[in-house]
Amino acid sequence: MTTLYPRLLDADAEPMFTQYKSALADGHGIEYLAEKASTTHLAAVYVATGGTRASHEHLQSLRDAVLALAHGTGFPGDSRNMAWFDTQLAQLLHQHSGMVPAEAAARDVWQFLALCLLPDVAFWRYPNPPGDRVLGTDLTRHVFGRLWWRAQLVHDPKSQDPYAGLQVMGEAAFDQIYARRAVLGGSPALVRGILEVWQELEKEGQLRGLTQRKVLQDYLKRLLRLFPFVDFDSLQENDRKLELWAVAEETVESCRGEFSKASASF
Repeated sequence: MTTLYPRLLDADAEPMFTQYKSALADGHGIEYLAEKASTTHLAAVYVATGGTRASHEHLQSLRDAVLALAHGTGFPGDSRNMAWFDTQLAQLLHQHSGMVPAEAAARDVWQFLALCLLPDVAFWRYPNPPGDRVLGTDLTRHVFGRLWWRAQLVHDPKSQDPYAGLQVMGEAAFDQIYARRAVLGGSPALVRGILEVWQELEKEGQLRGLTQRKVLQDYLKRLLRLFPFVDFDSLQENDRKLELWAVAEETVESCRGEFSKASASF
């Protein structure tokens, strides 16, 4: 059964965001936001579709789990390892939220989580955050929404470690994939295939000496050009990997050629 989350609309979310930023700027600590945390909000609404509304107990359990993870990373003081925290939080949110993609695609849901349920964690993770880190204007940057989607796209239920893909790329690199979600991000199997090929390229040393960001950008561009001609979702897993490998080899060869030309010019 789908779990439906409260949604905080822009008319209420934006003033709350401004209020919380101002309070912290005036010297209030994270404890102030902890006192504001709640599993309800008078203006919260639910989508009118089938599903079970998240109960107070469910929301409180999710908050408690996130807080326990945050405390293990230094909350409410300085974090000891935010990259580790993000990876663990992505898995936690995906496993315990009970969300389905339709809910997770709703920006108002993430506004509720960041401003009502977990404002202290949100503003601790991103002190003095720009709006898109807390409001739902861009889910690729939202403090919680980006992590749920990262876990969703790498999750492999057949694997002994279903979330192993979270360790393959950092946030900046994975965001390049998610930013192209209209095509690439619509297929978790394709995303997992890309991550698997990328991990093997790293293990084999094929990326050594190259700017990985540039290689990844080129790789994704080449894949996007193939989409009108290749239905990656319809391919068997092994055939899909062969196609992805072929594109990866072309990418590395091209990038090495450019690197050689640039080096020769000096």
